[in-house]
Amino acid sequence: MKILELSDILSRSFAITDVSVIYQTNLWSVCNHLDGRIYNGFLLIKEGSCKYEWGGRCADVGEGTLIYLPTGSRHRVSAKEQSLNFYRINFTLTDLYDGERVVFSDEPLIICSDAPRALFDTCERMRGASLSKNGVLKNLGGISEILDFSAHTAKRCDTRRIAPAISYLDNRYTEEVEVADLAAMCYMSEAHFFRLFKRETGTSPIDYKNALRINKACELLLDMECSVSDVSSLVGFDNLCYFTRVFKKEVGLTPTEYKRRKA
Repeated sequence: MKILELSDILSRSFAITDVSVIYQTNLWSVCNHLDGRIYNGFLLIKEGSCKYEWGGRCADVGEGTLIYLPTGSRHRVSAKEQSLNFYRINFTLTDLYDGERVVFSDEPLIICSDAPRALFDTCERMRGASLSKNGVLKNLGGISEILDFSAHTAKRCDTRRIAPAISYLDNRYTEEVEVADLAAMCYMSEAHFFRLFKRETGTSPIDYKNALRINKACELLLDMECSVSDVSSLVGFDNLCYFTRVFKKEVGLTPTEYKRRKA
């Protein structure tokens, strides 16, 4: 099994199998899925609200929320209202290029909180089709619509989804921060955040932060009263040797060489 981005749906070919849709009404207060899902899936809330918990995080979600549920993921839904009703869609996705089964994350993803009316109509049509003679073909068409909507939504929102981490790094690049902490700011797993960050920025979170530090270091090195050691500390490097190595990688000169040339 391999992990792709949701937006990859728009440029690759997949086989869709094992499609089913269930309309679940609130006959319970808590629903756990702690053993790991067998299939890919979506959860679309039609009415009411709930507390949704996954991967050590939680969010209050309500009507119109669409959540992607990858194979193997675990989650917990705690109803906040008696009227909580939602569609649960299951499917298997296989990449036609290499025959591997595909997921789009290693944990649930909240796709949107304002799903259009047409998406509910699609789910209802799929649910009805599952009882008809040609239900399989109709279900495949329905799940394609949901996947297409999710892919386009993800493509529009990817940069926005990592915006909290970008903002943090832009404003606090002199501070030490773990990738796991940046991922938590964006409500993603570390692995998914890292992939998305690198795809959207062209670099890793650490390299992004170091580039900000080096840009500031270049400014500070123009001040003849600041030593290389001072500049290293001011931009957040605790190790002068590491600062020198990163600086030369970014600029092509050591800090000392840069300072002399600009003098």
